[in-house]
Amino acid sequence: MTIKSEFIDRQDELSYLEKEYMEGDFKFISIIGRRRIGKTRLIEEFIRNKQNSVYFLVQEMDDMELRRSLAERLHQKLKLSFIGTPSWETIFEELFLASMDSRIILVLDEFQRFLVINRSVPSILQGAVDRHAGKSGLFLVVMGSSIGMMHRLFDYTSALYGRRTGQMNIQPINPFFLKDWFPGTSLEKIIEIYSIFGGTPKYLEDVEPKKSIMWNIKEKILSKRSILYSEPEILVKTELSDSSTYFNILKLISEGKSKPGEIAGFLTVKQTSLSYFLSVLEHDMELVKREVAVTERKERSKKAIYRMSDNFFRFWFRYVYPYRSDIEIENTVHLAEKIERELNSFTGRSFEDICRVALLKPGLPELPFKPVNVGSWWGFHRKNGARKEIEIDIVALNEQTKDILFCECKWQDAVNAGKVFSDLKEKAGFVEWNRGTRKEHYAVFAKSFKEKIRERDLFLFELKDLEAYTKDIL
Repeated sequence: MTIKSEFIDRQDELSYLEKEYMEGDFKFISIIGRRRIGKTRLIEEFIRNKQNSVYFLVQEMDDMELRRSLAERLHQKLKLSFIGTPSWETIFEELFLASMDSRIILVLDEFQRFLVINRSVPSILQGAVDRHAGKSGLFLVVMGSSIGMMHRLFDYTSALYGRRTGQMNIQPINPFFLKDWFPGTSLEKIIEIYSIFGGTPKYLEDVEPKKSIMWNIKEKILSKRSILYSEPEILVKTELSDSSTYFNILKLISEGKSKPGEIAGFLTVKQTSLSYFLSVLEHDMELVKREVAVTERKERSKKAIYRMSDNFFRFWFRYVYPYRSDIEIENTVHLAEKIERELNSFTGRSFEDICRVALLKPGLPELPFKPVNVGSWWGFHRKNGARKEIEIDIVALNEQTKDILFCECKWQDAVNAGKVFSDLKEKAGFVEWNRGTRKEHYAVFAKSFKEKIRERDLFLFELKDLEAYTKDIL
């Protein structure tokens, strides 16, 4: 097991907290992110060696017991004294009064649980903030992994609307930073690990990088004794009612069924009802992402597709969920063979994501322009009376300079660059964006090429090029 003590790819978040803390006045910051994403680890790093700091987990217990528990914690850490079991009004009042003379940090983890334990707590806290924030040195942080509930706690209908001074949404680790997590590991192996386990720190802790990727899959995911075997099931069932519908939707998306009409065709729910389930998975769970072609206006386009936003969940719903019966009786030989046959194809999707990151952070040095918008593109054309769909893996744009870059990503060795370039130019001809005035460029990403051809405005990137680029940006 590769449990990390290092603090990786969270420096921006930590710097933000430190800056806010040093300002000395009242702060109220929310930190939102899925379970296992590293919120608590971030806070541990932030409050390390800071006096007058209190971390408190809002547990699922009786309201009176919770008040008693928090009062005891405040007494231990801050020497605040309470008579009996104090009310929430008394707890917040004493806390704010104590913060008039000193900087105090209070972290309330799983804050959304108050919506079940005592729905009046946000209103009580709002009253205390309104009365005392102007003279207080309290640094209040509320964290939550139920993303939808946390957002609703601060929307315009909530008592706490407008009271926050800052917010953070914690995202998975940038794939390039996994080289810090697994030092000495090749970029090819990093991409394989990322494609299966994603960028969630808790999932990465289980990976053994010196073992093969198939060994890690068999031992860390397909074994019913492994922690990760049931992780997605527990998370979805914990957060959502009617989980069976969500499970089916996630399974279909993991299989590549991306259009709402296509998904609805395999379900008993109508397409009009499907939008609700997709919205929950996108906004409340952050398990799927809605994409439109990069040349379209996202807010207006109806040509949206849905993709899994977490690689581990994509793998689990593709290869674990449909085969639970076999895994339960440890009949996984055929499943492992299937995964091994499809591994390159499965990894290819994650390779596209990594190439997108490479184009934006801060842009490969060989490119003649700085990409601003990066995404994929798809459309249709008619040939011999038949309607054919066209897809381009990545299209990068700069509206100001009218530069456009068409990219194909091939998770293969010895790629025929000439053939890929020819096909890419043909597909680019169907993209209408700034036709006639745009400056066209092309790129092919691959493990390696049969030979590197030279063509005007064509850029070829092998893994070794990305490996060198990684050293420059980290």
